[in-house]
Amino acid sequence: MMEKFYRLLYPMRVCLITSKSGEKDNLMSASWVFPLSMDPPLFGVSISSKRFSHSTIKEGKDFVIAIPEEWMVDAVKICGTKSGRDTDKFSESGLTKENSAEVKAPSIKECPVNIECILENEIVLGDHSVFVGRAVNVTKKKDDFKGIYQSHKSPTSFIEV
Repeated sequence: MMEKFYRLLYPMRVCLITSKSGEKDNLMSASWVFPLSMDPPLFGVSISSKRFSHSTIKEGKDFVIAIPEEWMVDAVKICGTKSGRDTDKFSESGLTKENSAEVKAPSIKECPVNIECILENEIVLGDHSVFVGRAVNVTKKKDDFKGIYQSHKSPTSFIEV
C-alpha cells in the first residue's frame, strides 16, 4: 500500500513541462506541479532524477509550465511515456514550439496557458527533485477551457474535467 500512497491525492491536473539544454528542446507530462508562493510568484515541479527533463532543466536553468486542453490527451500520453533522450516529443506528439518571451525553453502554441519560469532552486527530496521556478511571464490565450487530470488508476490513465 505505501508504494502507491500518493495516489490518494488524485486526480491531479496534468501539465506539460518544456525545457532546453543547448540546442535540445524537451517536453514531458507532469502532474506533480504546484504553486509555492504568490509574492514572489514561485512554482514547483517534482521530477525524478532518472528523467531526461531533470538534466535539461538543471542545465538550461529555466522551464515552461504549459496547461493542455482536454483534446490534447493523446499528445500528453506521448510526452509522458517516451524519453526525450531518444525521441523528439514535439514532433511525435504534433505539438508546436513557440519562442517564449523571457526564457530559453519553448512555449507550446496549442496550450491556452504557458507559464515561463526561471530556475531559482533545486531541492532534492528522496528520488525526486523539486525544481522551484520564478514565473517571469504568463501567456494566457483563453480563460474557459477544460484540463486533463491524471487518474489514480495508473500513470497513463486520464480523465477530462
